[in-house]
Amino acid sequence: MAGFIAINGIVTTPEEARVPALDRGLLFGDGVFEVFVAFGTHILDVGRHLDRLRVSAEALEFTIPWSNAELEFELQHLVSQMSVPKSYLRLYVSRGNGLGLRPGQHLTPNKFVYCLPATVESPRVYSEGLRLKRMVKAETTRGAAPKTSNYLGSVLAIGKAQKEGFDEILWSNQDGEITEAATANIFFLSRVGDQVEFLTPPAQSGLLLGITRDTMIQLLRTAQIPVREHTIFVDELPRFDEAFLCSTVRGLVPVAAIDKHRMHSARPNAVYRHIERLYSTWLKTQTTGVSHHR
Repeated sequence: MAGFIAINGIVTTPEEARVPALDRGLLFGDGVFEVFVAFGTHILDVGRHLDRLRVSAEALEFTIPWSNAELEFELQHLVSQMSVPKSYLRLYVSRGNGLGLRPGQHLTPNKFVYCLPATVESPRVYSEGLRLKRMVKAETTRGAAPKTSNYLGSVLAIGKAQKEGFDEILWSNQDGEITEAATANIFFLSRVGDQVEFLTPPAQSGLLLGITRDTMIQLLRTAQIPVREHTIFVDELPRFDEAFLCSTVRGLVPVAAIDKHRMHSARPNAVYRHIERLYSTWLKTQTTGVSHHR
């Protein structure tokens, strides 16, 4: 596999990388991470992602010892070695090494930096949209969730959904409130007569506050398109005829269906297509003039 992985500053190929056997992230999922995307040598929203990484670590009650400048330098150094149009970066920090559930007070965190060519999505994803299967999350933390490495629930749920012919999952909490997809936030288009408004679930429903989610809220407001955070219940889903997912690596993706409810997000004349162009224009302003080589 092309690309690089740096573990505690030691850079190797993915095949040569060695994870510490007593790493608490490996043993217990005791760590936090962020995913970045780089277009050429430009890492999108790097500062905002690094700030959120620290917030996640604080929620797990450990401190990241490296400054944002140090972390950004390492990310940028690896990206500069790539010669691909789009790179996937993953920065993972575990609490450190230690066997046993009691973490101890003086552990030294381990740092993993992945830099790989980004997966190229099938054009169908953007032209036809994704089919989502709704599932209830067994445990939901109220408020903004930290970005930890425990994704086993989503791994199993996506596997089940795909066996049933779906592409993705859409979580709801135990109270019947829609939260998010496995690795993306969701926006719904609400229509009242000729008026349209975009709704996205609020933090108190229990979800990760995505960086791209925040970007979309700001872009919609700047364009004077009504948008607000609003609790959305499962039984409301049939009233929405458009929706889209947003995430750092994928960007925006239309939703084709939720369970048996078909949506029209992917149609050429859908409101979503205007929002897609809005995001694409913003993305171009962020990456104009970017070098794609060393």
